[in-house]
This record gives sequence, C-alpha cells and structure tokens, in this order.
Amino acid sequence: MLLQRAYREFILEKEFENLAPSTLKSYELLFNDFLSWAEEEDITNVEHVTSKVLKRYLVRCQTVKGNNPTSINTKRKLFRAFFNFMKEEGHIDENPTDSVRKVREEIRIKTFSDNEVKEILKHLRRVQRREQSFFSVRNYIIFLTLIGTGLRASELTSLKWKDVDLKNMTLRVFGKMKRDEIVPIDEKLSKELAYWRDYCKERFGELSSSVFVNQKNNAITVNALKCWFKRLAKEMSFPETRCSAHSCRHYFAKVWIQNGGDISTLAKVLRHSSIKTTEKYLHFFGNEVSEHHEKFNPLKKLSI
Repeated sequence: MLLQRAYREFILEKEFENLAPSTLKSYELLFNDFLSWAEEEDITNVEHVTSKVLKRYLVRCQTVKGNNPTSINTKRKLFRAFFNFMKEEGHIDENPTDSVRKVREEIRIKTFSDNEVKEILKHLRRVQRREQSFFSVRNYIIFLTLIGTGLRASELTSLKWKDVDLKNMTLRVFGKMKRDEIVPIDEKLSKELAYWRDYCKERFGELSSSVFVNQKNNAITVNALKCWFKRLAKEMSFPETRCSAHSCRHYFAKVWIQNGGDISTLAKVLRHSSIKTTEKYLHFFGNEVSEHHEKFNPLKKLSI
C-alpha cells in the first residue's frame, strides 16, 4: 500500500476514535516531514519501511533537526501506533518499530522554587496596583489558579463558570482522559475567583461562559497563555527555571510531596491515568523531602 494512502486511512481512523486535536496535529507534523523525506529516498510503500529506514530517518531528526531524546522517543511512539494499525489491517506482517529501541532520556523535572513563586506573585501584585488593568487583574488570578490547582494549560483555558462551585470550593474540569473530573480549591483561590467573576460582570456587562477571557470577552487560548508566560519569563529572568503553565503544575506536585501529601491522592488531584506518572514526582522531589527531614528533625537538637 502507498504510504500516502496508508497515512490517510490511519488518520481517518484516529479522527473516528476522537483523538485530541493536539495528538492529531502531532501525527500531521510528523508524517508531513516523514512522507517528504521518504519520497526523496524513493520509499513509496508501507512495506518498504523497515526498522533500518526508520532509524535512518530518526538519526536525521537528531543530527539535522536537532531533536532531543524526548522528541525522538515521541516520534517512535507515533510511528508505533501507525504501524500497529497497518499490521492490524493486514498491510504488513511485522511492526518495524519493534526493532527500534527507545533513546535514553535524561529526565529532569525543573520547576519554580518557593522564592521564585513569591517573586512572581510580588511582581504581578505590583503591576496590578500600578496599572489596575484588565490584563494585570486576570494574569494574577491565572497564576494563582495554576499553582493552586495543578491544572494543565488546556484545562485552564477551557474552564467554564458553570463548572466552578465556589460554595463547595471545587472545579469541574474536562481533563486529558476526556472525562469530567473534580479538582478542589482552597478558600483564598475561591475568593479570588469570586472577585474575578464580579470584575468581568462589571467590565463586560455580561459574564462569558468561559472563566478566563481576553479583552473581547472570548475564551483565551493555550497559545495566548504560552505567550504571556514567555513575556513573564523575560521580566523575571530565572536562569534555571522554565517559566510555563506546566512548571506551575510541577510546583503544585512538589509542594504537595514536600508537605507530606499522599501520592495516591496527588495522582487523583492531578488526574493522572497511571500512578507511575505521579511517582516520578516522588523520585525527583523526594530527595528534597529527605533533606528537609534531616535539617529540621527534632532529634538533631537532642543529646541522645
């Protein structure tokens, strides 16, 4: 079967399975490049794509495009899904990715320190006092919401007022697993969201269905959120920390673990499909807990 036709069949299947738009976009970006490369290499049919061919393409992605190990492994994962589909449909006998090993990754979770979070909050409050602009009010509450809930960027931008229960202090979010899930909030964040709701009513005359909106009262996009964090990063100049919505999520998990929070409950709050994902936080931030325990353990003050 021709590669072009095989890809079209595969993507139609994935659209039918209702995959997330971001996942479909990942397939599109990968295969647009791969199919162009395969044409240059005179590789036209699915059955011509061997493990050696895939390795050659992935090495090109490393050397020419500068893809890091995480990107290479992601592409391998996408290829694996594609060729599994081809195998299930009877177009090939073996999946060529079976012989392509994962690249070893140096997995590091970098997030904000407590001091950096305090600096950001001071900066945002200072801007808010000075400007009292729509953006200064909104951005302060966005940052509080992210570090106070561990929401993903897409979950924050798609949050609706009908899913905000300020009385019971919960948010209902449509998560990565394509189901509604409950996220608790504390009293401080509940008050800030109530203030933001009243602020939007007064400014626009009517409340948008979306919690976080732009100056036209339309829901903000994930891209707009990323752009704001890029501007924030330039203003704060943290050399070791990536300033992003996901760093807020990491920070939420780190503080939870440092405060002795239960890992299984954290998995539910972060809405991870597998507790193994949550355990990565325990691996990276557990050392910090041990250091704090050693430093503040009461036995250090006792002569035994």
